[in-house]
Amino acid sequence: MKKILLVLILLPLFTFSQRKKDRDTSAVILQPNRIEFEKNSEESEFHVVPGNTDGILIAEETGETTRGGQIWKIHLVDTELKVEWSQSLVISNDGGLLGYEYFDGRFYLLFSKSRFRSEDLVVYQFVAENQEYIAYEITTVFPIQITHFESVGETLLIAGYANFRPVVITYNINDRIPRVVPGFYDNKNNILDLVVDERSKLFTVILSEKMRNKKYTVRVRTFTDKGDIIQDNQIDPGERRSLLDAASTTFAGGLQYLAGTHSKKSNQYSQGFYLSKFINGQQQFNKFYPFADLNNFFGHLKPKREERIMNRIERKRSRGKVKKFNYRLLVHKILERDGEYIMIAEAYYPRYNYSSTGGGGAYGNRWSSPSLGSNPYFLGYKYTHAVVVAFDQNCNIIWDQTFKIEDIQTFSLEENVVVSASGEKVILMYLEENEIRSKVVQGNEIIEGRTFNPVKLSFETDQLKSRDPSVEGLKRWYDETLFAYGEQFIKNPTAILGKTTRKVFYINKIQYDLDRQPN
Repeated sequence: MKKILLVLILLPLFTFSQRKKDRDTSAVILQPNRIEFEKNSEESEFHVVPGNTDGILIAEETGETTRGGQIWKIHLVDTELKVEWSQSLVISNDGGLLGYEYFDGRFYLLFSKSRFRSEDLVVYQFVAENQEYIAYEITTVFPIQITHFESVGETLLIAGYANFRPVVITYNINDRIPRVVPGFYDNKNNILDLVVDERSKLFTVILSEKMRNKKYTVRVRTFTDKGDIIQDNQIDPGERRSLLDAASTTFAGGLQYLAGTHSKKSNQYSQGFYLSKFINGQQQFNKFYPFADLNNFFGHLKPKREERIMNRIERKRSRGKVKKFNYRLLVHKILERDGEYIMIAEAYYPRYNYSSTGGGGAYGNRWSSPSLGSNPYFLGYKYTHAVVVAFDQNCNIIWDQTFKIEDIQTFSLEENVVVSASGEKVILMYLEENEIRSKVVQGNEIIEGRTFNPVKLSFETDQLKSRDPSVEGLKRWYDETLFAYGEQFIKNPTAILGKTTRKVFYINKIQYDLDRQPN
């Protein structure tokens, strides 16, 4: 009986492995370089900060301690993933990393000094050219739960919540005085994003704001690096709509675009996209697009199911009505290229496991309803697909595409899909299960369908035994270059590095050439 069970268990695994081997790999993705850092302790953690052509800063929490506190190692690698320099920091035993940032040749690491006093902070500034650093001690006076950390010019920006109300603080590294930016301490607002324009040294704060009619809208405030306000715009969504979120372009030459999702009823489920244009602080117009108006919004589904949905949309349209769909979407920043603007959003839904005194049961999809009296246990957010919408300077949609997302589930909402453009082509990528999954499009045309490129290991005799799914990702770096990172347990029977096994934190350089002939 045991032998039969063994065959039944191994057969699906064998079939799955065969199916993975048969999947297409991308002809346009290259992995020219890789670096590994040995993970010597289970307590050690790695954090990566991309710095354009200045390289990547790696902050390694070693898990080791000394009399002064925790030992951190800081490494800078160049664009060829070679170590330029390494440095050690001693951080308070009660301290922890809260954020990181790069601006104009300088890397910043933001730490709390004590878990019991969130108003006491310290920022370490590293210059890419050498391994020297400067420490800035910052006291915000009042406790703050930090959600955003950015830098612009000589100013550090810290945003978050104090007593559940939004607050934005500027800290100039020359005068070393923290200042509270006025106009945010309001319980009607929530901070959606903080956008920095490196060229003009301006920053924009995007807020969700509750209106008198209990609907929600978006307010956009732009400041100089000193915290002086330039413009304060509130989008007028009309009486019947709520604006749920927003992404913004930078404030350049008085021109600014906003894009996000809207709904008529729910504050969680969106029913379409909106696009807004502002000139010198004056709203020009809003344009609203229901999901049913997009050409490829359901392109991630199986063909028959997509066809059924499109038929329903057409039947509604023939009667002069619009078919409504409800989605939860996480909106990314807007990508600008040659007068065209590209908005990215990822669809997701929360998963729960419900147990009750009546016997319990599982609730893990978008349509089931829990039984009365059940107790929910949050399993995480499950992602289904990414939506990419391109619009012109008059907020007309030029094209749209979707990209199916599989196997990703997180406990906090995170951006997974990276979108990059080269010429007229756009590539969509995300990292999961040690694979770079990608798709290349040009407008509404698919140039290269979904592909799966395994993360390249250091040696041909390396064998990947396991990975940590909570520590891996894909980030933009510079030009047409990204990098993948994560933790892997690798076996090498030839002991090429003197060991048959090693546990590492890796960084792989990822480049793409969209002019190459796709598969």
